[in-house]
Amino acid sequence: MERPDIQTVLRSTAARVLSDPNYEQSFVFYRLWFDIGQTRDQIPPDLIFDAIWENRLTSSIDPDRGELIHPTAHSILRFASDAESDQILAPHNSGLQDRLCTRFLREFFNNNLAVVWCGGNSYRGEVVDNFYVDANLVARWVNLGFVDEAVIRGHILQSLISHRTLYNHQADALIILLKLAGATFGACTDPSVVDRCLELLRTHYGRDLVKGRLVQVRAPRTVKAIELKRNFRR
Repeated sequence: MERPDIQTVLRSTAARVLSDPNYEQSFVFYRLWFDIGQTRDQIPPDLIFDAIWENRLTSSIDPDRGELIHPTAHSILRFASDAESDQILAPHNSGLQDRLCTRFLREFFNNNLAVVWCGGNSYRGEVVDNFYVDANLVARWVNLGFVDEAVIRGHILQSLISHRTLYNHQADALIILLKLAGATFGACTDPSVVDRCLELLRTHYGRDLVKGRLVQVRAPRTVKAIELKRNFRR
């Protein structure tokens, strides 16, 4: 058995940080060994970024049973936020959430097209699993103000309803986005786009199905998106 070094231990610990109910204990351990490692020039600049990316699927969901909200997405955001603000980790992780948001948003658009290209509703695989994680995290970063308002207004929802047919993965993503960030989309996006999304969802999933009951999403139009961003990022 090969002897692990500090980087190997940190990569393994990052997976635990993102999935362990006792987040604080795992984070303290990670922080200690990160500090030890950096005193010996053993910490690459993107260690935490890469660890989050590699462990984004540590917990799974079951869309067929109506499970669409990823159970550890909040841990990814918490770990990234702590890495940006912690005295020891912050010097190595400036702009971490901005960079992660950019990467996940790019993959959100790419994976959407990839699923359609690979067969739409008949396709099952890692690309679909990644797409659901993308949607969960993009929704949260939309709320936190890390996504440009122009992208919220003109790209995200529109990319899901741009095909002739609404595919299952797109319908699921609409549910995720509107349930988690409906107020922000309602404030930034043209009302006709939101209405079209809701109309397509209601016809895509019957009321007698599990997902039909999930299509009770609302997108209030009374919240100013720019004020949401300022409040969340202070």
